[in-house]
Formats: sequence, C-alpha cells, structure tokens
Amino acid sequence: MAAYFRMFLEAYRLMEAAVRQYEMPLPQMKLSGWKKLLAFFSVVFLLFAFRWSIDSMFHWKHQTPARALMVPVAIAITMIFRPFPWQSYSRGSLILGDDFIEGRTQTGLLTFKKHIRRDQIKSIVENRRGLTIMDRSEFAARVLGFVFVPATMPEYQEIRTLLLQWAPPNSRLL
Repeated sequence: MAAYFRMFLEAYRLMEAAVRQYEMPLPQMKLSGWKKLLAFFSVVFLLFAFRWSIDSMFHWKHQTPARALMVPVAIAITMIFRPFPWQSYSRGSLILGDDFIEGRTQTGLLTFKKHIRRDQIKSIVENRRGLTIMDRSEFAARVLGFVFVPATMPEYQEIRTLLLQWAPPNSRLL
C-alpha cells in the first residue's frame, strides 16, 4: 500500500512541476470627470425617456418633469458617482501546462474559467494588447470564451515563445 502511495506522490510532483501559474493584473475601470458627467446625463436621459414612453404607451397620466426626473437622477448618481466595491475583488490568473492553457477571472463571487487543450487550439492572434488563444472561430470564441494573455505581464515573452510552438498555421502573430 505504501509503494502505491509513494508512486502517486511522485507522479503528482512531476505533474505539478509541469504546470505553471501566473497572476494577471486586471485593469481598474477609471473614468475622467467629463466621462462621468456624460455617462450621468446619458443614464438620466435614457431612464426618463423609457419612463415617459411607458406612460404614453399605456395612456397613463404623465407626472411633472421635475417629479419624473427624481428616480432617474437618483439611479444615475448611484451608478456613476459611487465607487464600485466589486472591482477591488477582481483578479485573474493564467495556468499553463505542457498540453493546456487555462485562464481564470474572478470578479466578486463569480469565477470564469476557460480551459483549452493544445490540440484544440484553432488560432492564436497577437495584437498590441496581447495574445488571444481561441478554440473556435473568432465569432464563436467572442461569444463562448477564449484565453487572453495581456502584454503587460512580466512573463509575456516566455509565454509567447511557448505558444508560438503550439500555434496552428492560420495564426496571426506579430
């Protein structure tokens, strides 16, 4: 029994050495003052127009414009000018093995994971922001997910050279 356990531990150590995990910096969303103001007025206008059209569609009596603007202004202030508490909990990681790549993004309580085996890679596209690894066509990958390696990672060149070996012929690399 002990021999099987030692064999299992040795296999686990070998597997663990082949898998590397990288932490990815996730950009925080920051809007300038005029963009916040533009977003504020856009939200107010859209909510006010929605409320006014619903009232007209059902032939309800319209409220005065000042009273009808109260709720859209309160919602817009709450949405635009308060800090987003879930942004501080956002983090991402990239797991790279001998025959797979996996991207994970955790936002608050949700974790999004995309696992692509080496033989499933359809294309690797590189642009100024980084590498996009897709296991489907470009449209399907945008809808169903892909793995993204940002160019801002310190280990970007190391990951890029490894993925160059995995790249199928139709890949667009710079």
